[in-house]
Amino acid sequence: MTHPLNGTAAPAAESAAPLPPGHMIVCGGDALTHRLALELIHLYRERVTLVIPDPEQGHGPQLAALATEDGSVTVITGRSPDEATLIAAGIAEATALALTMDDDPAVTQAALLARGLNPRLRLVIRVFGNALGQRLEHLLDREADHADHAGGSTAVLSASETATPALVSAAVTDRNQLIPIDGGTFSVAESPIGAETEPGTVPLALLAPRTGNLVGSGDNPVHTLLPSAEQAAAATEAGTRAVLRLRHDPNPPALPGPRFPRLPLGALFSRRVRKAALGLTGFVAVITVATWLATGESPALSFYQVLMDVAAAGNPAEDAPLARQILQVLSVFAGMLIMPLVLALVLESLGALHNVSVLDRPRRSIADHIVIIGLGKVGSRVLERLAEMRVPVVAVERDPNALGVARARKLQVPVVIGDISQPEVYRDARISRCRTLMALTSNDSVNLEAVLYAREQRPDLRVVLRLFDDAFASTVYRALNASYPQVPTRSRSVSYLAAPAFAAAMMGRQVLAAIPVERQMLLVATLGVRGRVALAGRTVGDAFRPGGWRVVGLQGRGAPLHWNPDPGRLLTDEDRVVVVATREGLGLLLRRGAVGTAAEEAEAGELRETASEADAELVEPWSGPITIPAPTPAPGSAPAPLPHLPRAQPSAPYPEEGD
Repeated sequence: MTHPLNGTAAPAAESAAPLPPGHMIVCGGDALTHRLALELIHLYRERVTLVIPDPEQGHGPQLAALATEDGSVTVITGRSPDEATLIAAGIAEATALALTMDDDPAVTQAALLARGLNPRLRLVIRVFGNALGQRLEHLLDREADHADHAGGSTAVLSASETATPALVSAAVTDRNQLIPIDGGTFSVAESPIGAETEPGTVPLALLAPRTGNLVGSGDNPVHTLLPSAEQAAAATEAGTRAVLRLRHDPNPPALPGPRFPRLPLGALFSRRVRKAALGLTGFVAVITVATWLATGESPALSFYQVLMDVAAAGNPAEDAPLARQILQVLSVFAGMLIMPLVLALVLESLGALHNVSVLDRPRRSIADHIVIIGLGKVGSRVLERLAEMRVPVVAVERDPNALGVARARKLQVPVVIGDISQPEVYRDARISRCRTLMALTSNDSVNLEAVLYAREQRPDLRVVLRLFDDAFASTVYRALNASYPQVPTRSRSVSYLAAPAFAAAMMGRQVLAAIPVERQMLLVATLGVRGRVALAGRTVGDAFRPGGWRVVGLQGRGAPLHWNPDPGRLLTDEDRVVVVATREGLGLLLRRGAVGTAAEEAEAGELRETASEADAELVEPWSGPITIPAPTPAPGSAPAPLPHLPRAQPSAPYPEEGD
């Protein structure tokens, strides 16, 4: 059902059928909005109202096409989320509102309006600035606390910040992905088949061998996520490249040692001035040595006499030998050359101070560094994280006024202004000696051109590529892997990594991290046990569903987090757990109301009938009827049957990328 609001919102609201209470509202029009909407519709089975400011731009057409006749998905187009539009969208009866526009002021205004219209509302807002996000969250929560019948909450998320750990781990292959949690740390690392593993590690995935034509994704999975003990034991080198494992460290991530700033002489003084200063210093040194040899004085006294002569301090060498007199004349001329050199140094330093770090050039000796192309929101976040890890970085940006250039100046990261396809920019960024090239701009053509040009110059270069369109990304990913099989190519989507965190926040839960497995993904999330048929009344071992979710942490009431709990530990309503789950598994765990209805059971039956043999193998561990969650069983009684996990992806295509 689509409601275009080209004038006021009231007529559309009057003509529309009353919206049922408890629905979700999503405002935006980009790839993140599209993917979030699909998550809520297909994985969480929520009633969704979409507010699309411009249906002709971005992913507006795809979002408008999601409208349904039965009203489960309502689309309002042509208006920003002002007060009239929010009322037309049913803000007073809504459970949650997500504001995913890429505009911090517009998001702030809409969030304040929504909180005033519905204090109980669960707000999920997208804000890039950390300081603004923290203050806005505090303000909105205080407003909810002081309102009558309050109970609303606010979650401030940044799509670029959520995706940064996965992007960094794809680029920095010699370090594990680290996930801080409850004062400790989760680390994710690959290990070969048959390698000795540390006690307490959890296998997350069995990675299939790389081939030129096979591209794994949520729609076409090639890796075995959350394998059972039998699957892990049966893995062989012929069919499994490596095992992705999760390990817990009770200590927080170690902070890198202090980094001492270097004097940016290269930015303050040009190469020509530095060469002149070096030549003049050498000339003075030669005169000093000649004076020492001609007069027989000590080297220190000879150097002092030359300095006095250079400074024109008088004391002519009238009675000295001819050689000493000639040297004194040369010293005087050297002193005359110092004055223009000093003037040039002063003028250059005054003109360069404004851009001292922006124009900082990479050192000639730099090697094994990471080159970031694009300093937008995503590139800036990645730059900050790499700087924190003390990984050498060189940034390339076309626009000297881009968002991340000022941040790079503060972090003393060299920035090359220009296009990466220009030979001088390629040379100045020292790409011939870098370890990884990350193309992170918001333009598909720029990213692809940068990667192709770099691979032409250096076929063994590792690249991390950001592309928007899913089909285009799969084609490029397959072509690059086939053309350059000796070096891996990584394709990452910010919207794909961030959307599950936004969806879980709308359900009132927190996603701690996204763990990419090639083009598939696992999520680390915290949730309560109460009311969840898949967890309550079961032991930790019985709650494990291969391919769906696994409990890796347990926290009882008033107790600290216990990592890798005993499989025989019974989960109670008072417990909170940390789970690693697939997107589909987490969607089922967090789904409100009944996990399955008769209609869902029929739909799952149709899916099982029409699924291919490969798909049937994927859902085999989930065979059985979909069941409606029952209340937590009484102690000693048998738990209810576990719910069936629906097919991995909906039939609607997913967008691939977005900030």
